Amino acid sequence: MKIKRPMIPVSLKIKQFCLRISLEVICLASIVLLLSCSSKVASDIPKDLIFNKKIPSVEAFNFQTFYTDSGVVRYFLKTPRLLIFDREKSPYKEFPEGFHLQQFDNNKKIISELSANYGKNFEKEEKWVATGNVVMVNNKGDTLRSEELIYLIKEDKIFSEKFVNIKKEDQDITGSGGFESDSQMKKWAFKKTTGHIYITDQNNK
Repeated sequence: MKIKRPMIPVSLKIKQFCLRISLEVICLASIVLLLSCSSKVASDIPKDLIFNKKIPSVEAFNFQTFYTDSGVVRYFLKTPRLLIFDREKSPYKEFPEGFHLQQFDNNKKIISELSANYGKNFEKEEKWVATGNVVMVNNKGDTLRSEELIYLIKEDKIFSEKFVNIKKEDQDITGSGGFESDSQMKKWAFKKTTGHIYITDQNNK
């Protein structure tokens, strides 16, 4: 005995087909809307928050301060923007828009000045890292230029593995691959150097 399947009206089939298409269209539209919203939200977020996962605990603009040691002023810092990351294992201050640092002697006279387009100060290590258009000048007017300079306060030492140029009176010396000096550039040395040093001929006097 054969069982006949009930006949489904054509109109009902059409309705079911239309309903299935409608659901598919709604799902597709929802996905497109979701993707467009996601991309819009991402584009509205500042790039430094997307790519930089570290959030500073303090942010300051047009910041200036003095650093003292045993009540004696040693440094004066000026920067357009300061970021402090004191929750890191090695806390540091960041100067994303550059900085200018002055060093004083016991008589409050400036003995050296350091500026750069970008910098970091690691307080525990007492280390400064300056990069981008680095310029350092001592109280004699001797000028150092480089793309990177590291300053170790405890050791009173500056050094760089980048190209360095020093202009001192009538001397113009350049070097790369290793430079070391004290913070006032009284004694310095290059691993590799080139340059000109002019010597006065005593016989012509």
